[in-house]
Amino acid sequence: MKPTFKSSTRGCIYVESVDLKFFEGVADMHVVDTHEHTYPYEVLTSKGLSIIDILEGSYVFWVTESPEDRSDYRSLVERLRRISGSAFYKACSIAVKELYGVDIDPPTVEALEEASRRVREAYRDPRWIREVFKEKSLIDTALLDPYWDVWGGSFDPDLFKPVFRINMFLFGYSREARDHNGNTPYLLEKPLNLEVHSFDDYLELVDRALKEAKRRGYVALKSALAYDRPIRFEEVDEDEARRVFEKKGVDVTSRDVRAFGDFMLHYILGKAEDMGFPVQFHTGLALIEGSNPMNLVNLLRKYVNVKFILFHGGYPWIRETLALALSFRNVYLDLCWLPIISPSACRIMLREAIELGFSGRLMWGGDCWVAEATYGALKMFKSVLSDVLKDMVEKDHLTFDEALDIASKILKWNAVELFNL
Repeated sequence: MKPTFKSSTRGCIYVESVDLKFFEGVADMHVVDTHEHTYPYEVLTSKGLSIIDILEGSYVFWVTESPEDRSDYRSLVERLRRISGSAFYKACSIAVKELYGVDIDPPTVEALEEASRRVREAYRDPRWIREVFKEKSLIDTALLDPYWDVWGGSFDPDLFKPVFRINMFLFGYSREARDHNGNTPYLLEKPLNLEVHSFDDYLELVDRALKEAKRRGYVALKSALAYDRPIRFEEVDEDEARRVFEKKGVDVTSRDVRAFGDFMLHYILGKAEDMGFPVQFHTGLALIEGSNPMNLVNLLRKYVNVKFILFHGGYPWIRETLALALSFRNVYLDLCWLPIISPSACRIMLREAIELGFSGRLMWGGDCWVAEATYGALKMFKSVLSDVLKDMVEKDHLTFDEALDIASKILKWNAVELFNL
């Protein structure tokens, strides 16, 4: 049944009951969230929660400054007003209004103080995070990247499925080297019962770590290397990587660091191919001069049996990312973060992705640190998704049933299949 649209006398568009049914159908769909950094309950509550933490976990302080004094709400209001229109802030505001009943958009001192009080009250219940995900957001499963703890620390295994971040393995050329999160692979020696003395030992450490991740139920590997270095990874001989390793961090050049990392990334992708790990790649933003997803072409071409999930739509290179998916069938598109960076960019990418035939290779994740931010990000994405699909139905590009099917695949079933959930 095709929805009908009519213009009112005021020139606006309103939707007949069948269209309302469509919007409600999308709103009520259950979700698999493909990417989160949700802090554990004890981490959040140990520092005295306020609205500052919710704003921070929603990326708001990526685009404005956090006040030095966390109790200075007047200064916070001034800073928030500087970013009026920010999608990060809009998504967070939606969550605060719907979860806590406080309207902070536009911000006022009184509203922010009241929001802080209600946040602290909610977090007296250790089940609050789970309630926001499972009951209020209808998220059945969320993939968790716990970069602060190699083996994930404490998390709800019924809600979260962990992914294994691989950045640190590219920094094993020296025991003093660290990735951008301060991680080193040598922390794994004791738990994996292996002392690393040689390069062969180091490769064995990597092998054991990946096997242990598989044993623990990690569902994917994750590269956030765009925050550490350019994501172009050349092929490097093992002898060259061995030479760098044997320097033990002495007189190591930038070329050495790059070569060692290049070899290790290829090595890990070879293992991912053997072990059936999908690989999530941060693309776009980060170290902006090196994060264009086009840098990954040689990897996509070489590792045809590895399923590469390109994050964030590669923003700002959304069309380059779409072109990669059209060129390589082992490329999947994850729109995580994109709807709260720019809903407009997300609309463009989502529509073109569907037109290009990628409705079976699209998914969404929140990419946030607090449950409230995830709630707001999902609300933002479901709105974008509904708008795009409604318009495609109205223009006879899709039927009503096709649009609902595409929505359910993007929100849940594509991820269920890809990650074998």
